[in-house]
Amino acid sequence: MPYHSRQFWLDFLPDALIASQIGIWETDFENDRTVADATTAALFGVDPVQAALGLPLAAYAEAIFPADQAGFFSNIDRVCEQGGLFVVEYRVRSAVNGVRWVLARGHYQRDERTGGVLGRGIVVDITESKRSGQADDRRFLVLQERDETPLDRIATCALQARGAINDVAEHEKPALQSAVDGLLWAVGRALAKRNLF
Repeated sequence: MPYHSRQFWLDFLPDALIASQIGIWETDFENDRTVADATTAALFGVDPVQAALGLPLAAYAEAIFPADQAGFFSNIDRVCEQGGLFVVEYRVRSAVNGVRWVLARGHYQRDERTGGVLGRGIVVDITESKRSGQADDRRFLVLQERDETPLDRIATCALQARGAINDVAEHEKPALQSAVDGLLWAVGRALAKRNLF
């Protein structure tokens, strides 16, 4: 594979995320704000400008199928209390995209400065995998903290790195955020494709 400049990857990443239907989100529970990229906004049927500024979690949850909301909120309650890994598969509805299956994966932790709970992660559109029979519900719902696969450990570390970027100097943030976002994109694609069973 030929070498590509860092700028190539910085320019390529947003398009690659959109083409792969992988979105990035960050939730601040203390302020009830979830900031998301355009891909996540499209999956949940919310305005992308509003999503970039931050919306209450309820604005996204409105798109979740009623039958899937209990599992979603049960996991949200767990990570609000304990922090840690968040992996949930559910269906969303939007006027533009219709019904889509998504996999949300992230990591939640307490902010030592504010005491609030912050979560960062990805959402992957796995609809085509579900339709083709490649996705098995069990593989995305099992959380095995002690027996994590290497891919799970990479995802957890990448999400922690994404959170740590907030503590670096402003001039260093763009390059670091782009690099970690690229890793999260690759991990999201691998998670969408893997078959554990």
